[in-house]
Amino acid sequence: MKKTLLLAGAAVLLSSNVQAMEWKPYVGLDYVYSMVDLAEGDSYFEDKLNAFAVSAGTRFHKNFGMEAFYQRSEEGEKKFFETVKAKDKYQAYGVDFIGYMPLGCEQKFELLGSLGLGYYDVDASVKEGGYKLSSYSDTGIGYRIGAGMQYNLTENMSARVMARYVDTDIDALDNIVDVTAGIRYSF
Repeated sequence: MKKTLLLAGAAVLLSSNVQAMEWKPYVGLDYVYSMVDLAEGDSYFEDKLNAFAVSAGTRFHKNFGMEAFYQRSEEGEKKFFETVKAKDKYQAYGVDFIGYMPLGCEQKFELLGSLGLGYYDVDASVKEGGYKLSSYSDTGIGYRIGAGMQYNLTENMSARVMARYVDTDIDALDNIVDVTAGIRYSF
């Protein structure tokens, strides 16, 4: 009987807290400029890549939220000796936990901080003419930390700028610095 009352009391407390939460789902689209710190000896690959990212997330409190993302880069290319081309690209997906700090009386501006985890997939190849000389493919985990700012244009639309540092366990690259600019639409 005591266990039943304890569980019923816990359920009532949790249900009142859930109703107090401000679940606010959103979707986002970002342009990403990636600066890749390649491992020594891989300098013949492009280390500055453009990418796009899509995200879906929710703010479950005015100061906290969570966001899932998928990011894919363009194919970077460097040419050597007129016929040799080195190409590289990456894609990533994962989750970030985001902290929001509203500023000012109207709270249109918000400072952002993020911690996250991503799964990165890197592909690179070297070709001469139509022949593949070598190729490299690797996957790994990336630990992400970021900071930025968001401006709430309306109740449902916001513009965001962020910078993220990603430390990966991929042999060919040491880290990635992403600078993103994008929009979010809240439901």
